Amino acid sequence: MTRWTLRPIPADGDFLVFGLPYAGTGATSFNGWPREFGTGRFCAVQPPGRENRFDEDTVSSHQEFAEGLVEAIADRLDRPYALIGHCGSVPYLLQTAAHLEERGLSAPRRLFASGWGAPDRGLYGRLNFVDLAEVDMVAEIEDRCTALGQRLHPEFVELVAEIMLADLRVQRGYRAEALPSRDIPVSVIGWTEDSVVPPNVVWPGWEECTAATFQILEGDHWEFLRCPQALRDLVEHEMTAP
Repeated sequence: MTRWTLRPIPADGDFLVFGLPYAGTGATSFNGWPREFGTGRFCAVQPPGRENRFDEDTVSSHQEFAEGLVEAIADRLDRPYALIGHCGSVPYLLQTAAHLEERGLSAPRRLFASGWGAPDRGLYGRLNFVDLAEVDMVAEIEDRCTALGQRLHPEFVELVAEIMLADLRVQRGYRAEALPSRDIPVSVIGWTEDSVVPPNVVWPGWEECTAATFQILEGDHWEFLRCPQALRDLVEHEMTAP
């Protein structure tokens, strides 16, 4: 049992898919996701400092995140597995894959990187460039909830805003110095209506630093959280293909 996953890592299934939540969110952001991808099983990652881990400090770097997650799941990597992340969680995904290789552990069969551009070209999305001291983070969270058709209690909105701010500060320090080798293929995913990181920003450059392929799926920036059938099919296909 590990606190790094909201639920116990499934003991069955032909493969595992670990979902890394994006900035400001925890494992419950994957509530709209299925528990199964065909014969595979999905497991939502729970970083410290949020939801059932509010009593812990948030991580201070991408490397700290990678070390903590790898330590938690190392003894469960007994079958093929993937890491999947969206937008701000992609740097954590890449750092974790690189750390797995550095440790000499079983490497992911594939990475799924959604809504994020080539890692060696910097950061993406408006919030990674604005003056954080001038951002109304509560309003940002409320706008996100509106886009997703959700409502949060005002006190919880303030807590999420604090987590988001902490995550954005960590993100500012990201440099693509630890990338997985080309032995680990990456499925890069863009979304047709994504106004945060448009598909024409997502793709250029990935092929220069990783073994990447590109897919464009229908939907806006938040469609990832709904896990549409096209995304489910893509994950299942890539994880079961020879």
